[in-house]
Amino acid sequence: MRRISEGMPGGHDLRAIEVGERLWAIVQSVPDAGYSETALARELQNLDWVGARAIAHERVIESFLSARALLPMPLFTLFTSDDRAVQHVRSNDTRIRRLLKRVDGKVEWGLRLTFDEKAARAKASSRPVTSGTEFLARKRDVLSINRTRLKEAQGAADRVYKSMSRVVTAAQRRTSLERAAPGSRLLLDAAFLVPTGKSGAFRLAVRQQTRGLKAVGIAVSLTGPWPAYNFIE
Repeated sequence: MRRISEGMPGGHDLRAIEVGERLWAIVQSVPDAGYSETALARELQNLDWVGARAIAHERVIESFLSARALLPMPLFTLFTSDDRAVQHVRSNDTRIRRLLKRVDGKVEWGLRLTFDEKAARAKASSRPVTSGTEFLARKRDVLSINRTRLKEAQGAADRVYKSMSRVVTAAQRRTSLERAAPGSRLLLDAAFLVPTGKSGAFRLAVRQQTRGLKAVGIAVSLTGPWPAYNFIE
């Protein structure tokens, strides 16, 4: 088992404990003064405090990304002792092993498509104006961005998602996050579960499916690989 030099702020003795056959839990001791129920109730409103611990938690998880199957636990999953942690895992053994089987040998990739209204408007306004008629025509074209080009961009995002969903193990579209933002519109926020050995082919498929989108004002952001956060209960 690999060694991790950093963990939760204030914590010590980051270690692996055996909780079952070929099953390990990565745990760390933390001081009660900083992580008790009272301390958490006080500090959870402090975004800087929470953020530092979320980053530390994520760093430890990602250091085990090469493991055959990785099941991230939520931030601030706390037990009073190693024995209580082992007891918790064993009492949920069936569910945990089912989840591990789902993500065995797989990683998560995230794909976002964003419609840049400013870029689309700039493109529509770039041609020279030589008459009043052309000026009005161009203005009409610019004003129709939200109605026409956004609809086309949404259709393109739908097609990309459907196409990519066919070449992965599982896919989730987070429609609740696909909301307008200042100066841009989030068209697609999706997570894909991909076998680790096929990550290269997946990235190539994304490039092929999104080729040409930038030219029509759609920005593409592919992130990963990540632990399979969106594919565990």
